[in-house]
Order: sequence, then structure tokens, then C-alpha cells
Amino acid sequence: MIHTFYLENDSFLHSLDPRAKIIGFTSALVIVLLFNDPLITGGLFISALLLGKILGKISLRKLLGLLKPLIPLVVFTILLWPIIHKPRVEGLIFGVSFALRLLTLGLVTFILLMTTKQRDLIQGFVKLGLPYEFGLTISIGLRYIPTLYILTKNIMDAQKSRGWEVEKGNIIVRIRKMSAVMIPLLVASLKTAHELGIALESRAFGAGKKRTFLRDIKMDKKDYVAVFTSLLLLGTALYLRFSLGFGHIRIYS
Repeated sequence: MIHTFYLENDSFLHSLDPRAKIIGFTSALVIVLLFNDPLITGGLFISALLLGKILGKISLRKLLGLLKPLIPLVVFTILLWPIIHKPRVEGLIFGVSFALRLLTLGLVTFILLMTTKQRDLIQGFVKLGLPYEFGLTISIGLRYIPTLYILTKNIMDAQKSRGWEVEKGNIIVRIRKMSAVMIPLLVASLKTAHELGIALESRAFGAGKKRTFLRDIKMDKKDYVAVFTSLLLLGTALYLRFSLGFGHIRIYS
């Protein structure tokens, strides 16, 4: 079963045309990847939280709660960098920076999914000139994020009810214990993908060349303003990064 994070609401982000949100989402991803200074990545993370809270009307508790599955990966990133990069203090700084970058990427993705319906997301990609198959693939890929999130949570709850204790032991022991989650998650993911393939075949996906939509989408003034603002921020970030060298710390000299 494919789950969704979409929340019915009357926020500014919900009212935007999906094309405007796709362009804004892409711009945000590029901006996050441009900088590796922990002060900048931390600021971008806080900005993403405020974006979801103010423009998306999503509670901070909800947004932060969605990031819980990323905590093990974040901790692993922070601990790994001091080992592979010397001096260790500098490696720790890079670890924190990349962890914040990871959290921000996840947060931006969640905000897009919580403010855009799947059908609107697909239609947005098609209206931007991309093939319907591409839009559907991207949309399903994004929808797999909440699906894997819920599957992981359900598997962990089931294993805990059987006496599974991942909190005890050192990090090596904990990693070994995670096999009790990863193996069932892999099996469940393959089963979900198989069921999705059957569902697409049963609906004769790909039989027709021209796709039609029940409801058309149109951009208005606020959508153009949102697109202009997104591109302006992206252009500013590119200028700061490549012309002024702002927000970038050289990892290897």
C-alpha cells in the first residue's frame, strides 16, 4: 500500500499551482547543496521549518516528528566525518554540516508532499513539458518516502513487542540489531513494488499515448510571484557561492 503525507489545509503553499511548487522545490534542493558551512546549512534548516510552519500551516512538532527516521543516519554522519577527515574538530564540523544538509533536504521534500496532492504533482510535471511517465515515476518515488517511513515504524513497533531492544549495547551491537528491521523492510518494499506493478498493468498503463486530466490547472499572479521569488533566491545563492565563495568551506586543500 502506498501511503501519503498530504494534509488538507487552506495554507498559501496548498493554494499554489503545482508547477510553482515544483520549481520552488527544485530551487530549494540546489540551494541546500550549494553550501557546506554549518552556519549556513543550519540557517537553511531553520528557514525550511519556518516555511512549513508559516506558509504551509504545518506544526513544528509534526515537521520535526517526520525527521525521526533520519536520526540514525544523522548520528552516523556526524560520527563518521571525524574518523575520515583530519583534524577531527574540522571533521566534526563537516559532519554537522552534512547532517543539517540531509535534514533540510528531507524537510523540504516532506513539505512538498504535505502540501501537494499526487495527481496535481503529476499534472505539474506534465504541464512543465515532461512525459507523463516521468511525472508518475517521480511522484511514486516521492510517495515511497512516507510509505517506507510508515513501514519502518510498524516493523519497529512489532519487533519491540517481541522484546527487541535496540537501545542497549554499543553502536556495533545496535547496528547488528537493526537487521531485525532492515530485512522485513526490504521484503515489504519488494512486495509493495510488485503490487504497484500489478495495479499499473491492470489499468492498462501505457496503452494510450495522450493523457487527459479531469481537472485542468492554471497559474495566476501569486504563482508567478512564487516562481520569480524562487528563481531570484536561486540566482542569489549561485552568485554568493561561485562569485564570492560565500558559505563554502574547502574540504580538501
